[in-house]
Amino acid sequence: MRNVIIVGAGGHSKVVRECLEQQGIYTIIGVLDNKYTSYEERDGQFRAPLDDFSQFKSNTTLWFIAIGDNKARAEVAIKLGDVSYATIIHPTAIVSKMATLEPGSVIMPLAVIQPDSVIGAHTIINTGAIIEHDVIISEAAHVSPRATVTGGVKIGVRVHVGASAVVNPGLSLGDDSVVGAGAVVVSDTEAGGTYVGVPARKLEK
Repeated sequence: MRNVIIVGAGGHSKVVRECLEQQGIYTIIGVLDNKYTSYEERDGQFRAPLDDFSQFKSNTTLWFIAIGDNKARAEVAIKLGDVSYATIIHPTAIVSKMATLEPGSVIMPLAVIQPDSVIGAHTIINTGAIIEHDVIISEAAHVSPRATVTGGVKIGVRVHVGASAVVNPGLSLGDDSVVGAGAVVVSDTEAGGTYVGVPARKLEK
């Protein structure tokens, strides 16, 4: 069993903790979040402000950033610096042995990761999402529940794919783009754009 410190104490953290505990190879020793104002111990785990993170660094302890917002998750990863991260896979997820999961990623219940796909660091593959073959997902992205990313898609950093959305084969989603819930993406998305509908179209500001 490896010791893990969880960063984040919001709703997403609850789901991450459940996945981590069911995976059965990690022990949570503490949670860091700036909603805590001081160090305290409870139920065998500590709680402490995130700003105090440096005092908890250890060569034997893993970390996991359990923050749902893509931008915030990426910023915390930069703040923490050279720590080592756990990779979390729920026991009901199906992950090909030919897929690559980078550190700090989480694969939620009933998700499917097909061969030769790459899941970037600090990326969330949420409940029931499907990642088909040869998909490349960059750092700090989020594929929401029941979304389907079909073969050969390339997803940029901090991209959010909404619940039950579908991304057609071979497309590229630009950095920081957002795909709305239920949308069907049939062409590449621009960096920073928001796309909704069937077929998905960019919202004009």
